[in-house]
Amino acid sequence: MSEKKGYFEQGRWVEEPITAAPAPSETQIEEKISGVSTSVMSAIDNVVTVTRDLVTTEDGKQYIEKTIKDTRTQIQKSFDDILSKAKEEVKKTVKHAKK
Repeated sequence: MSEKKGYFEQGRWVEEPITAAPAPSETQIEEKISGVSTSVMSAIDNVVTVTRDLVTTEDGKQYIEKTIKDTRTQIQKSFDDILSKAKEEVKKTVKHAKK
C-alpha cells in the first residue's frame, strides 16, 4: 500500500489531486541542449589535446612506455599466479588418486 497525500476535512480524508510538473518551455530545453553540447565538445577537445600530448611529447611517450611495462608486469604476475594455482590443484589431485 502506498500513502496518498491528503488532509482531513470534516472528519473525512480528502486526497490531494496529483498535479503534473510543469513542462519545460522550448527555450529551457534549447538552453539545456546548448549547455550539454558545449560540455561534450569541450570534453572531446580535451581528449584530442591529451592524445596529441601523449604521442608528441617526450613525457607522453615515457608515460605510454611506463604504462605498457606496468601492464606487462601485471599480466605476467596474473599468469604466474594462475600457473601456481594450477600446479597446486594437480598435486592435490595426484595425492587423492594415490590413496
